[in-house]
Amino acid sequence: MLLILAVVLFNGCEDLETNTPAMQGSLDNAFFEATDARASENEDGSFTIIGITDNETLTLKVAAGEERTYNLGGESPNYASFENSLGNIYSTNPEGEGQVIISNWDTTNETLSGTFRFNAVLAGLDTLNVQRGVFFEVPYGTGIVEEGTPPNAGTFLAEIDGTPFNPFTVTAVDSGNSIVIAGSTSSTTILIRMPIDVMAGSYSLTEIGFQASYTDGVNTQPATAGTVLVVEHNPGQRRIKGTFSFETASTTISLGQFNVVYE
Repeated sequence: MLLILAVVLFNGCEDLETNTPAMQGSLDNAFFEATDARASENEDGSFTIIGITDNETLTLKVAAGEERTYNLGGESPNYASFENSLGNIYSTNPEGEGQVIISNWDTTNETLSGTFRFNAVLAGLDTLNVQRGVFFEVPYGTGIVEEGTPPNAGTFLAEIDGTPFNPFTVTAVDSGNSIVIAGSTSSTTILIRMPIDVMAGSYSLTEIGFQASYTDGVNTQPATAGTVLVVEHNPGQRRIKGTFSFETASTTISLGQFNVVYE
């Protein structure tokens, strides 16, 4: 009996790592383990939880941090997505389904723990089955990066051809004449550039000093048309907030928003 118990415990340890923070699961029966995991609390009270490897990104979004079950699929505000090394994004909305369970919302240490499973769809091409997903003590809010690593510049969200894009890294830089804002996952980047002295207002991306691009891991596609709406720019605090949308030769970027402090 002792031998059987030892074997069971050993196999259990193989199935679940307990590194802090951790995010892992089975993707089409292949083991996924994030090399880094972070979360953020959004302005509407929802939470985004992201785990990355060198070339993959797994994202969960739930409407709140409450300890309960969040159903995925359809037009639900909750969703899961997976971006592979080729830049293909599988999503539960609108054709997939699944669940995210928040089992522990630690407001003192600002961490989230729970489980997930889902079927995500690459429209018209493929379906990804994710089982036995676990995230453990993933930090959110302030202090979510390791010592010596610069924190994200703020929030940056968008949709790529209707699929949610939640970058793991957000940067904002004063390049001298421009403010350059970028959101990146392991293989995808959306970049916005505008004049350093830009004021609140609506601007076409065809105007001098304004640019945008989408990089899918292989090619960079410049915007052919689009708009940036600057809601607020405070040069003293180096804070800028706004929205954007644009078209490239083959991709539609919509529902973009940023709220960042630039260096």
